[in-house]
Amino acid sequence: MMKLVLFGIIVILFSLIGSIHGISGNYPLNPYGGYYYCTILGENEYCKKICRIHGVRYGYCYDSACWCETLKDEDVSVWNAVKKHCKNPYL
Repeated sequence: MMKLVLFGIIVILFSLIGSIHGISGNYPLNPYGGYYYCTILGENEYCKKICRIHGVRYGYCYDSACWCETLKDEDVSVWNAVKKHCKNPYL
């Protein structure tokens, strides 16, 4: 009986772990529709700068392209991000 209870607890814990998602994000796109490629993997100023342009505070180089944490789908394109975050009414 004790083994069955322990097994049930383990199954519940693994199901909870599976439902926890990591921090979402996206690869931002440049004005030509391509990725911003990078060579220094991990944190670097280039990717942080690119992510700030897209309206996100933090990003890093992952799989040779800049990855921005918490970047929403509608802000992936640089033009959509600029229109959303810029105060210029002519955009």
